[in-house]
Amino acid sequence: MRTLEETTSVPDTTGRSLHRALPEWSNHAAFSPVADLDRAARRTEVATDEGFAVWREWGSGPALVMLHGGAGSWSHFFRQIRFLAQDYRVIVPDLPGFGDSAECNPEADPHRMARILAAGLERLTGAERFHLVGFSYGGIIGSFVSRLVAPRIGGFVIVGGVGFEARRQDVALSSWRHISDAEQRRVRHRQNLQAIMIADPARIDETAILIQQSNAERSRHDTRPTARSKPLTANLDASRVPLAAIWGEHDQLAAPYFDERRAWLAARDPDAPFKLIDDAGHWVQYEAADAFNAALTDCLRSFAKRAD
Repeated sequence: MRTLEETTSVPDTTGRSLHRALPEWSNHAAFSPVADLDRAARRTEVATDEGFAVWREWGSGPALVMLHGGAGSWSHFFRQIRFLAQDYRVIVPDLPGFGDSAECNPEADPHRMARILAAGLERLTGAERFHLVGFSYGGIIGSFVSRLVAPRIGGFVIVGGVGFEARRQDVALSSWRHISDAEQRRVRHRQNLQAIMIADPARIDETAILIQQSNAERSRHDTRPTARSKPLTANLDASRVPLAAIWGEHDQLAAPYFDERRAWLAARDPDAPFKLIDDAGHWVQYEAADAFNAALTDCLRSFAKRAD
């Protein structure tokens, strides 16, 4: 099995104009590890009549597809990819309307988004079964994808799940769009990280701020209408894929209502692992990467055992 360092980067050769414009600060030293990981990826663009998405891959082995959260990109899994690519072929798209991918449509129709992603999965994985991980809004979109390709999904791990019938906290974010000064914009993005993503302010490092800024400032879709429609329950009840879930214990959108989430998960899948990561917030995979990586590995192994 190849290690991450042995993979080669395949440049995009389609000639299509991608949303690659990063601001000047993207050459900041704290952003360099993210840029290095991006360069190590094998990139593929998959176009359909409804739009196109950019996909990145690392490593080899069983396919593991990961969907990022709202106002995000593949970099939401920055602290997972090298670890997981030791054992898996890690496949991460930028969802339509985010990162390098094209807009979906003005309403960010989740059905259309799922069809674009399903076309990419057919191109990249063919008939191969894969495990699916969806972070926050990515869990919602993953549920729409699951309705299209359920027989090929060996298991679906919902991370920081939203969009279903459980109480949640209302979190107010601060606008950065009217701020022209780059440093002041970073201050505002840091404030938003503390409000909604990372529980311990001491863990909001410069890399997290730059990832947040890059992702937020390149996002072109509003995810809130889809999340408010609470589609997760109906989609998962229809697809009936094996489930698991991971939350940070201080998740700003979920705490303290984890009993409701545990019951909701058990009602969908009584055998589903439910993992609560100590001392972490909504962006649990960044804030508590080692604990999250261990929990995710346990979830993936549980799917294999259940399939035997």
